[in-house]
Amino acid sequence: AAAAAAAAVQTPAPAAPAQEGAIPKKEIDAFPMTGAAQAVPAPPAKKKGPSRPFIPALDSTRFFLISYIAVGHFIACCTKNPLALALLSQVNVVVGAFFVLSGYVVAYTCTELGEYEASARIKPAPRFIASRIMGYYPLYLLAQCAFAPVFLFADVTYNGPIAAAWHGLLTTTLSQAWFPAHAELWNAPAWFLSALTFATVCLPFALPAIASWRRRGLKRAMWILTAVSVLAKLAYSYDTNGWFFMEGTMSPRSHPSWLFWNSIRFSPFAALVEILIGCVAARLVMVRECKAEDDPDGVGASDAAKLVLGGSNGLAAQSPAIPALGMAAAIVARAFGWLRLNDALTRGLIFIPLFTAFVMRVHRQTVYADLPNAGRPGYNSFSKALGAKWLTYLGTISFPIYILHGPIGQIFYKRVMAQKLWGKVFTADPWFFPVYLAIVLVAAALTHELFMKNKDVQGWFQAKGRELAALF
Repeated sequence: AAAAAAAAVQTPAPAAPAQEGAIPKKEIDAFPMTGAAQAVPAPPAKKKGPSRPFIPALDSTRFFLISYIAVGHFIACCTKNPLALALLSQVNVVVGAFFVLSGYVVAYTCTELGEYEASARIKPAPRFIASRIMGYYPLYLLAQCAFAPVFLFADVTYNGPIAAAWHGLLTTTLSQAWFPAHAELWNAPAWFLSALTFATVCLPFALPAIASWRRRGLKRAMWILTAVSVLAKLAYSYDTNGWFFMEGTMSPRSHPSWLFWNSIRFSPFAALVEILIGCVAARLVMVRECKAEDDPDGVGASDAAKLVLGGSNGLAAQSPAIPALGMAAAIVARAFGWLRLNDALTRGLIFIPLFTAFVMRVHRQTVYADLPNAGRPGYNSFSKALGAKWLTYLGTISFPIYILHGPIGQIFYKRVMAQKLWGKVFTADPWFFPVYLAIVLVAAALTHELFMKNKDVQGWFQAKGRELAALF
């Protein structure tokens, strides 16, 4: 089911002094969903432990997820082909991967490698929370202001000025996900950041416990969190008798309880559960670096790769390609009608477990196979190919794509706005859809280069975040 400063750093590198800029004595970290670099409180000096290797394939993964979602949000504007719509409209399934990835990266960056404890950087909690939120809020606020005329024109036209003002307050404070009937106000995809903000507030209180768990506790937590996530989706499916719905292609009028569906897919609590799944998954890999005597029920180094879906290091059975193919197969099978299961259950029972296995395998393959073989001529792997520089750059501009594709799409495809600007709605021109996507891509790249990499702007927002945190 949460989520910036210069995005040159994605998943954490061992050190990034060049990214610190004008923010002294801080440590630059990566915001899990956006990949944006941000200042976090530097932990107290301690004996140096194992460094966290950079995992570039996770950045590329972010781009593929966001690309699917951006296309899925507007695919109905360029085609009525049932198969194309079914293939590309499963956004509610795929978005769960973002929450898992967010949790995975925050646990990787904010718990200690080789130890059963959280990093000191999560304390004090208000400062940690503010630094994370200020990792994504600046760009969100920029879009909120830049496209305010677009949002307000449509909102005032349909709902009047008072409601529009209230909606502006909800969206500016990232509160919209708590209102299921209005979660997609203004910049619709930004409900994700609203839910993510709630999870961010919870993380500094959850991470110390998760970091302290040994392998047995982590496995138990994974089962419990998955069960909690699926239980809510079972309740929705049972109460609506919607076991076989394809919600991505349904309209509110064709659904027996659209509000119930919204309360499931936009729920900040459900988002928190999926983020915690990601945190637990990261720790399941990281415990390999802990001392064997600290976990009598753990596994030896040679068995550490067998934590999810079997396999051993270096074998094809352990390749991230297997769960990646599984995720693609689930999307295709549903589109062709071979797998009849609604969006919610497909997400909880199939897609999230496969994506969790995928990121864990990428992590293990990068650290325990790619890096040791980096100097070997001709060596290649799935994770190494996925971490190509051009793909990781696309990963760095993924957050701007996510924030901008909705407002830009409204300019061309929202009837009241498009008629006002162009005298027509571009749904009449299917050929324009690739042009729209190109506009989004160029706008995202420019935003990344001119705004997200602007150290003065990002430093100002981080300073305001620290001032706000000091009030608590």
